[in-house]
Amino acid sequence: MFAKILLAYNGSVHSNAALRQAADLARLSNAELHILGIAVTTGAVAFAHTKGAVDIIDIERTRIQTAVEAAAEDLTNQALKVSYAVRRGSPAIEIVNEAIRIRADLAVLGHTDKGIISRWFQGSIGAELLSHLPCS
Repeated sequence: MFAKILLAYNGSVHSNAALRQAADLARLSNAELHILGIAVTTGAVAFAHTKGAVDIIDIERTRIQTAVEAAAEDLTNQALKVSYAVRRGSPAIEIVNEAIRIRADLAVLGHTDKGIISRWFQGSIGAELLSHLPCS
């Protein structure tokens, strides 16, 4: 069915639901599960970062790194083949690049309903992925 599954993960409620689905699919397919965490450096986050003395991108990267490592350890303890990476940048670009790099057969993502302001600042990650993702 699938040999390599890419999961975009940040530890949120929505990405935890995606984590469970990706883990189930990996078990069913005996697939490798690649977990990707992304510290967003674009849109409203980049604007907020330039206005403050606190390195919010580094704080977010640390939070995501902790969440990704915990998820990877838990799934490895469940006998799944797991690898992970944490990157900084645009979520759509990083997800596409990772899918290409690992030759993913499937990408699993959580979804949140954004308001119009958030969509204006950040754009639609889903729309970008539909245009560029090299897998299902």
